[in-house]
This record gives sequence, structure tokens and C-alpha cells, in this order.
Amino acid sequence: MLPLGGSAGATEEAVAWLAWYSPEGSFLSRVDPATGDVSTYRNPLGDTDGIAVRGTRMLLSHPFHDRPGVELSRAELVDGTWVITAQEKLRLPEPVGRRCVQGRDGVLWIRAGDSWTQIEA
Repeated sequence: MLPLGGSAGATEEAVAWLAWYSPEGSFLSRVDPATGDVSTYRNPLGDTDGIAVRGTRMLLSHPFHDRPGVELSRAELVDGTWVITAQEKLRLPEPVGRRCVQGRDGVLWIRAGDSWTQIEA
């Protein structure tokens, strides 16, 4: 069995989304606890430390550590593949530390210092 590493997680109502990596690449998995269904996709960004999902839209954050600027990528699910559709930079008043990004119901929450910023997927 190959070792796995996690890089981000998000919820979309009762469904859980996981961004993870292995020696074979970076992936996104959708887990529906009601049905037990699991769908896995290639992560279009590769290295991710935050995700938020709403339907066929996803917002992914690039790894950033102790910088006030955050790079975001928007993606759409097209024919079973997540495809980057836009990229943007978000400037925050304070640096963002590790593990300060949470995805919930299509909104990416980013903590910089003592404040939270929310970005919709």
C-alpha cells in the first residue's frame, strides 16, 4: 500500500471533499456518507491547501505560508474532469498561516491574523 497525504478538506452539505496526494499524483475525492459513494478526480492544481465546492464549481487555494497574498484558482467539472477556468490573487491585511483555510458549502474561509475572509466558489 502506498502512503497517502492529505492537504485540504471541505464539506458541501452532508458530502465531504478531500484533496490528497500520493506518489502517483494529486487527487480530489468526493465522499457521500448517505450512499457510501466515492468519486475521485485528478486535482487540476496539484498542490492545494484549501478547497470549497458548490455543485460543479470549485475554488482552490495555492499553498501560502505567512504571506498576505493568496493565489486562488477557480475550476469547473467538465466531462468528469476538474478544469481550471480562472486564477486570481487576493490581498489580505495580514499574513495567512498554515492550515488557516476552511471550505464549507461553497465558501472558502481564510483566516489572516484575527479576521476571516470568505470567497464564494
